[in-house]
Amino acid sequence: MRTTTNILKTLITYIVMVVAVRKIRGDLSAPVLAIIVTIGIIAAGLVLMAWFWWFAPTASKAGTLEIIGQPALVNSTGNAYISVRNVGNAAVTVSGVIVNGTTCTITGGSITLNPGESKALEATCNELQNSIPPGVYTVTGVIQTDSGVYTVNLAVV
Repeated sequence: MRTTTNILKTLITYIVMVVAVRKIRGDLSAPVLAIIVTIGIIAAGLVLMAWFWWFAPTASKAGTLEIIGQPALVNSTGNAYISVRNVGNAAVTVSGVIVNGTTCTITGGSITLNPGESKALEATCNELQNSIPPGVYTVTGVIQTDSGVYTVNLAVV
């Protein structure tokens, strides 16, 4: 019994000392607070890094067309020739071409370009055959894609 009483007295004394020391020092010591803040900053950095690693690349995937060379419209046939390259990081599908307000038919139907791929588009514009008057050297066209529309100036030849 005496040993139990001594142990209880020692425990009570220890608790009283800890409480007294805490009242003098405050709730958290500076090193403990510094460690907690450091762990919080590291956790926030890891969350930010994970977002950039997993989610950001998929959020910014987009196909982008670049016109290569000089697009042309052959006045005698009504055919438009446009070379394009996909400089984006996702596939682009070209679904239509409009030249001078006239909807044209893409030879072979819709064309899909993967990233880095180049293709020459040929579009037949039957309504434009021999319809461009002499002295007009360029006409405006639009390439319709699943990632937007692109304006193009075609030389009339």
